[in-house]
Amino acid sequence: MGRCSKEDFAKNKRRFYLVGAIMLVLGFVSLSMPLLASFAVETMIGCLLIAAGLGSAFGAFGAVRSGDSPWQQAFMAVISIAAGVIFLTHPLAGVMTLSMLLSAYFLIDGVTKVVEYFRIREIGGSLWILLSGLLGVALAFMMWNNVITGASMIGIMLGVDLVFSGVSFILLGRGCSNISKRI
Repeated sequence: MGRCSKEDFAKNKRRFYLVGAIMLVLGFVSLSMPLLASFAVETMIGCLLIAAGLGSAFGAFGAVRSGDSPWQQAFMAVISIAAGVIFLTHPLAGVMTLSMLLSAYFLIDGVTKVVEYFRIREIGGSLWILLSGLLGVALAFMMWNNVITGASMIGIMLGVDLVFSGVSFILLGRGCSNISKRI
């Protein structure tokens, strides 16, 4: 902190406030329309899969030109591009796939936490691990049993993350403001 001037803190304060406000607004939009946000996440993942596949394809092509045999890389390129195209052309299937993966994650994470609780139950505060695990298992079953809940959960999680991140950036901006006043 010794090398930062008052102007640096003031400039960063404005940036933190701006980024925090944008994230907060996007978080509330995502929470108000979680299904739409889920489809936006699914579309972004589809585009990322295609980009990763194209990158692998270019890498495989370059390896073939140099005399190597990159069949695994070429295979992964085809799989990535195909998955990305499926996500983009069949968005509902993509959201359902992501929802099932998220449900499986919650189930595995929840069961692991419940098992861990029984190993560390003598430690103070370990009850929170048990509660977190039971919540994870409950979320997994809720997502698995209700298609809309599962699909919306992606947007809800995105919204919650954006709201907390936005608040964090705004608080960092406030911290910069306080430091700039003391310098």
